[in-house]
Amino acid sequence: MQGAWDRLVAASMLGTDRRDPPVPPDLIADVVDDTVRSTPSERMLAQVAAMVAVRRGGVLPGPALPRTAGPPADERPVCIPAAADRWHHIVASWPVLEDEWTLALIVNGWRLPPELVPEVLARHRRDPIRRARAEIACGPLAGWLVEHLPELASARGSRPPDPAPEVIAELPSLPIPPDLEPLLLAPGTETASLLADGIASGGLSHSHRAVIVNLIARLREDALVEVATALERVEPSSTGYPLASVLADLASTRHRMLDELVPNGSS
Repeated sequence: MQGAWDRLVAASMLGTDRRDPPVPPDLIADVVDDTVRSTPSERMLAQVAAMVAVRRGGVLPGPALPRTAGPPADERPVCIPAAADRWHHIVASWPVLEDEWTLALIVNGWRLPPELVPEVLARHRRDPIRRARAEIACGPLAGWLVEHLPELASARGSRPPDPAPEVIAELPSLPIPPDLEPLLLAPGTETASLLADGIASGGLSHSHRAVIVNLIARLREDALVEVATALERVEPSSTGYPLASVLADLASTRHRMLDELVPNGSS
């Protein structure tokens, strides 16, 4: 059969205008030697079709490969899709919030959706504390995936000792000027008014953006809605309007982030 196939391939490369198709083997002859197929090209196509079917029919499956064992089970529920979408917005626009997002996810009993695990592991290959948080958030899937994709492993050669639990659970400190520190614990109305009025009047300008970002990233949670609302009300005619709009998004993003990660089953 292999010799007949080789002759058929050679004839097809030359074309039926120059050479008739070869005489088919006995097993194929009854199929293709049909007076209905009167032209050489028709007989060749019939012969090719018949021989391809025979060749495929003779192919045996290879030995079964051992089934890859999956990762150990993780009983925690996957966080809601809105929270996963929020993570993408945070890492693109407000990375200052990512530590708190990850900790809120862990503390409230959620785990990362599987499709986020490779991206999160790749993102935190060098910082041991953030890497430890990422692995907790990913659960057993993290170690299993690293076994199959070593490029997702920690970038620090030999693995250092795991950070202490209290270090993993603590948000990193952010520089905030002493005159703004009292606002961290102030009522939301007071903080919202001071920030909105200061930005609208020009007392707080783009040069203060970094410290105001740090302040909003560490404000008490119940102040965030009032701060976002006050910043959204800054008049568009004000020179501080662009800064107010950006900071309103930060306050709103943080509020929604924490709301989406409330403990499983809580309202």
